Amino acid sequence: MKRIAIALLTIGLCSTSATVLAEQSSRYSGGKVLRGTVFSAGRVDPTEDIGTGHYFDINYSSVALNIGAATKKFGDTPIRPSSDSGKAGDGERVNNVYAGVGFSRILMFQYGYGNHGDVLRLRSDFNFRAVADFLSGKVTPKDRMLLADRLTFSISAEQYNDSDEEIFDNATWGIGLLF
Repeated sequence: MKRIAIALLTIGLCSTSATVLAEQSSRYSGGKVLRGTVFSAGRVDPTEDIGTGHYFDINYSSVALNIGAATKKFGDTPIRPSSDSGKAGDGERVNNVYAGVGFSRILMFQYGYGNHGDVLRLRSDFNFRAVADFLSGKVTPKDRMLLADRLTFSISAEQYNDSDEEIFDNATWGIGLLF
């Protein structure tokens, strides 16, 4: 409980300081950041030998704040059924919700909680249209974005805080759509 309170306090302080710095800094005044929601799916690679799996994720990001939810299944994929090795964690489903701070979808630090305890996550959603718009200082209206403009590549790394849940530490990579 103490770790949860410290993590929430840290997220609150970071989000407040990030907002104040963004308002005071003229460095980002000309840049345009596209807010939005990314729906993504992909592969889960755990740090332990329990077999790869798959995930589905939804994540909303603004300029400095972000939230999300994810479900992961370890040990099998729709293409390759599980060998049911009997190892702890094989075939297990993990569900989490996240909140965090960062810079748009480029870099997000998130704290999450789910059916296997609290987790820290580093996430990035790379979208070519968002990067081009940021560098050029313009915004492509959402109603003018093509499917190719919405295509997003997602990567993340998670670490569970409870030593009993370390088996679920993982990295994910996948593809999604920006809305």
